[in-house]
Amino acid sequence: MTAWYQSSCHIKTSLWGKTANSLPVMTALKDDINVDVLVIGAGFCGLSAALHLAEKGVEVGVVEAHEPGWGASGRNGGQIIPGLKIFPDEIVSRFGSERGERIVNTVSAAPKMVYDLIQKYKIDCDLRRTGWIQLAKGPVGMKTTDAHVQQWGNRNISVKALSFDDIQKKVGTSAYTGGLIDERGGNLHPLKYARGLAKACISLGVSIFCDTPATSVKRIGNRWVIKTLNGTIKSETVIICTNGYTGSMLPGLSQSIIPVLTGVIATTPLTGSLKDKILPGRQGVADTRRLLSWFGFDCENRLLFGSRVNSQKELIDKKNFTFGLRRMKEIFPKVDNTNLSHMWTGRVALTLDHVPHVHKLADGLYSGLGFNGRGVAMATMMGEILANHCMLNKDNNNFLPLTSMPKIPFNRFRGIGVAVALSWKRMMDTARP
Repeated sequence: MTAWYQSSCHIKTSLWGKTANSLPVMTALKDDINVDVLVIGAGFCGLSAALHLAEKGVEVGVVEAHEPGWGASGRNGGQIIPGLKIFPDEIVSRFGSERGERIVNTVSAAPKMVYDLIQKYKIDCDLRRTGWIQLAKGPVGMKTTDAHVQQWGNRNISVKALSFDDIQKKVGTSAYTGGLIDERGGNLHPLKYARGLAKACISLGVSIFCDTPATSVKRIGNRWVIKTLNGTIKSETVIICTNGYTGSMLPGLSQSIIPVLTGVIATTPLTGSLKDKILPGRQGVADTRRLLSWFGFDCENRLLFGSRVNSQKELIDKKNFTFGLRRMKEIFPKVDNTNLSHMWTGRVALTLDHVPHVHKLADGLYSGLGFNGRGVAMATMMGEILANHCMLNKDNNNFLPLTSMPKIPFNRFRGIGVAVALSWKRMMDTARP
């Protein structure tokens, strides 16, 4: 069995891979072609960028090493989460009053972009606009959720606080102190959404090539030359959207993020009182712990639970999911965690400053990555941002500023650093009230 097949199994054998609709018809690149813009990576970000460019009449090509949605876009929990991980006031503090508020408005509108694309292109992806719940663990967690409620409220966005009693009714657990519900959020089938975006792109004339990894990107004259295994593409502009699966094609780009492996467990469909008691409103949920957990339901009443895994190696072995199984039992003691239907893993791209990064790596070469676990909404939004940069060739003052490519200090030791960081976060979760 080759390394490629071992890796690709995680999407094909996941719950989403087993329940998604069929892929649009596409093939690997086998010729030399020319396009106006080439997008590398067919996840939410890359497909959104291609779609927004095609809507403006730009000739776009997309190359994907595997298939659309193969990476984190097709493996995540499908939660449509408004905003960034950091508070709105912190965004304003970092980027200044005028630009900061524009950024806040942009990220606030990201879920609506998802909903609008789904409606416009009639994407069948099990969308539920039921809101998003964040759960607080203890006083420290309550400070986090209270700050979000207050700061969004100051901007006339209704984010409602949830009491301990509210959590018991809306979530079906007594494991948390309180929290919030944000009605802008929702959830969907992420692989269906990715494939729907790909189908929409193709309908507008975008050429998507699967099983076509880009092996090099070089500037020759006034055009970019992108080599793949069996063909070459010449393009005026290139957008790199490989996120947590960024390899060594461009030295340094992968060093701007920290890819952390997360694991997802899906139970068999719940029945009876458990089906009705746990999340009767079917919202997506995440908590405030440093090693956070998230959970929700698919459309067949399977409980999905995501958390860290015991190893940073992509091992589909129940022993690698014991942390998540233990957490799930703490939150929902009556759920039988031996009745599991699927387990899979995927890489979340984290950034040290907790915000996505949008880079201008060179003239006509852009990248957006680092969605910190909020990729459904933010990666879709980033696609439009990158498309606008290609069209306007200037900074977009409504979003994060374009930057060159920073490196994380001592990145070659990041495997050790991730392990240390995870241990530290686990200790902090245990120590803080």
